[in-house]
Amino acid sequence: MGIFNPGTGTGSHPRATAQRLEMVIGILGFFTLMALIQTVVREVRGEDAVGPAILLAVLVGVTGYAIHRRRSIRT
Repeated sequence: MGIFNPGTGTGSHPRATAQRLEMVIGILGFFTLMALIQTVVREVRGEDAVGPAILLAVLVGVTGYAIHRRRSIRT
């Protein structure tokens, strides 16, 4: 029994999995938005924005993958 799989057995109900993914998508969405703002501000100021742009690309990719996984779950 663990924090992400309460109860007995090794399986998880699809709705519970979907809810956990929705929570992860919300958290990733928040940090993706913050990375976007940071990248835009640094670009407008003329500062080096390569690091924030790479972070933004990674976060967009992970968020997109999480959304794809959420859509594939049948509830």
